[in-house]
Amino acid sequence: MKRGDLPVIPTQSGCYLFHGEDDAVLYVGKAVNLRSRVGSYFGRQAGHKARLLTAAARRLDFIVTHDEVEALILESNLIKRHQPHYNVLLKDDKSYPFLKLTNEEYPTLVFTRRVVKDGGTYYGPYPNAGAVRRVLELVYSVFKLRKNSGVPMETRKKPCLRYHMGRCLAPCVGWADRAEYADVVSDVKAFLEGRVGEIVEKLEVQMREAAVRRDFELAATYRDRLDALKRLTGYDSSVVMAGTDDLDFLGVAKAGDHAMVQLFQMRSGRVVGRDKRLMTNAESASDAEVLERFMSEYYGLATQLPPLVLVPQTELDQDVWQRFLTARAGRKVEVRTPQRGDKVELLGLAQRNAVSGVEAEIALLERRGEAPGVGELQRLLGLENPPWRIEGYDISNLMGTHTVASIVSFEGGRAKRSDYRRVRVRELDKPDDFYSMHQVVYRRFTGALADRLPHPDLLLIDGGKGQMSAAKRALEEAGVTVPLVGLAKKQETLITERGEEVLVPHSHPALRLLINVRDEAHRTAVGYNRQRRGKSATRSLLDDVPGIGPKRRDALLAHFSSLEELKGADIGVLAAIPGVGQAAAQAVKSYFEGSDD
Repeated sequence: MKRGDLPVIPTQSGCYLFHGEDDAVLYVGKAVNLRSRVGSYFGRQAGHKARLLTAAARRLDFIVTHDEVEALILESNLIKRHQPHYNVLLKDDKSYPFLKLTNEEYPTLVFTRRVVKDGGTYYGPYPNAGAVRRVLELVYSVFKLRKNSGVPMETRKKPCLRYHMGRCLAPCVGWADRAEYADVVSDVKAFLEGRVGEIVEKLEVQMREAAVRRDFELAATYRDRLDALKRLTGYDSSVVMAGTDDLDFLGVAKAGDHAMVQLFQMRSGRVVGRDKRLMTNAESASDAEVLERFMSEYYGLATQLPPLVLVPQTELDQDVWQRFLTARAGRKVEVRTPQRGDKVELLGLAQRNAVSGVEAEIALLERRGEAPGVGELQRLLGLENPPWRIEGYDISNLMGTHTVASIVSFEGGRAKRSDYRRVRVRELDKPDDFYSMHQVVYRRFTGALADRLPHPDLLLIDGGKGQMSAAKRALEEAGVTVPLVGLAKKQETLITERGEEVLVPHSHPALRLLINVRDEAHRTAVGYNRQRRGKSATRSLLDDVPGIGPKRRDALLAHFSSLEELKGADIGVLAAIPGVGQAAAQAVKSYFEGSDD
């Protein structure tokens, strides 16, 4: 698609949609000025993603909106509807779960994925159904809220077991006091809104009052509820910041095609909740685009918004988001990036969790066999096919002696140890990694290994441009074509076949995979080198003396502190050593006298 193919675009705010083959939506974006934003895709400064998009696009549509906030909402809905290939997408795009406190005389708490205007009070969204079940378990173990009489509440002839366990006031049989039940509902609301401290203080007061009245059984009940509340909410171990108002703080991290946003909820100075989402199609997206994708999904549904949202330093339009969240909350909500003080530390906490979270998710995908690093490598290196089988090469020597090499094999991101090989480098008496790499690669593809090992999709060379050149020359001499990539230890820099240096974040799945291969090749090479040196170290000149076996050799070595001392010893001294004897002593003396220069 070229600039001349564009329709007449207005200068108003709105959303634009690039369509590809079969009229599928490729990308959805928003803009304050549609004409200016769309035009940037066709300018000289257009980025790689923009060029890919315009090359694949066949036509463009646009929708004018009243303002930027309306455009933000529309963009989110269009992305959810069309799932465009070039937009950042949630890895798990299922609907968020909520908890609903029903609108009844005696309310109960229920799980739901739909928020409707039925008079109920909704809480959420929660990260997943498991989180909702844990909250429900806590509520029903600490608060005397009805559970087993349905929605709307059905009357029963006799109370359920929960009443006899002291966990329900039995409103279904008409035994509950309305004021007491209303007090329970008030406590549940405070808890679900994150005001855990209020409930803890209230339970502590009730426990002490019961103890003063010598009602120790009731005091023990309050104590057990208090312990359960603290244990299941982590109240005593949560991050605490004195004097901090209610707020949310977010962190964002990218790793190749994947990204993660982590959101923490702080209420009354204490972290009371967290949400996180893994996203795909993020390689060419900015941190602001990733952050917006999460925020539009989460805050478009959130029922409880704090007065302050802290976001990391990105190109995010904080003014637009501030207006959006203010409209959602019905009161002012501030969006900002702190520059100093305790709130900077909170953003650091969120950022560290986002980085570790995306790395953990990628590691989980690798264990499941999905190997995201393989696809990332293909995109990063521009390979025609995914590098399913990768061979890693490393050289190890000690001051030029015992030079060996390792060949390790990975398939689908996993080590295949049955295809590991260890090679001795021949005809080398001084350190020369370039010569060694050339020899090993050449022998791999011309000798017996060429028939015994499957053909690789990619070779990883441990080293810089010199080792890469040696390997490339060896492949040319062997008449074999295999893609190459080098990995230099300094800053973990990738070296392409063209000699270009490429730096990517350490969390990038492609780099993680290459580092795993490189480290395994290094471990194998060093282990083999150590083994070879160990065998050499146990060999002695005495092994070459006729008539001297292992026992006599060990006896002689144990008696003398150096080889020079042994050479200067008289035959009588040698013969007197237990286990040596006259004949062996004469053989040793003759050997060393004949070898002296």
